[in-house]
Amino acid sequence: MSIEDFMKKEFVTIQKSTLIGEAKRILRTSASNCCVVSSDKNFEGIVKADEILGMDDALPVTDYIHDVPYTLSPQDTLDEAAVFFLESDMEILPVISSDKLVGVISIFDILDAFTQMAGFGEGGIRIEVDLKDTPGSLKHVLDVLYLHSMNVLSVLIYPTEQVGNKIAVIRVEGKSVKELSRILDINEIRYTSIIKEEKL
Repeated sequence: MSIEDFMKKEFVTIQKSTLIGEAKRILRTSASNCCVVSSDKNFEGIVKADEILGMDDALPVTDYIHDVPYTLSPQDTLDEAAVFFLESDMEILPVISSDKLVGVISIFDILDAFTQMAGFGEGGIRIEVDLKDTPGSLKHVLDVLYLHSMNVLSVLIYPTEQVGNKIAVIRVEGKSVKELSRILDINEIRYTSIIKEEKL
């Protein structure tokens, strides 16, 4: 999924000439830890709240503006944004299109996006399945679920410490835990957990 689907297009900005007192007020009002510095849609940096808290309100924010080593475009993926956040100490990053600031995305926006993609809060049954890291191993599990008319809500895969194995976290709707467990056992699908989740 692209940044454009999750970035904020409405956001508060300040200018280089903004006084620290006004920047503090804006940060308090917006309940933010960072503020974007921009002039005529040109991105100029970010000011962090914790760096100006004890500073003289009558001074401009100029000395507290951080250059940002990474900027994003609306077409960049959430994965790319997540890597940029891991490599920086920023809570928000600018989204630039045609050299103009068109939005911002925060680390919390990324977490929210991944939470939605993982199907958290959708309810249903959550299964952790042991998979061999070979072509077709996931397809076999999904085929079994399909044959028993179970709608898949989400699939996440992550490696295990054991080389050649992976864990698939699959959320499905319908069927009881007992019935789903029986289906997996009959089809010799190994799973480490199977839990009924309530919809949030």
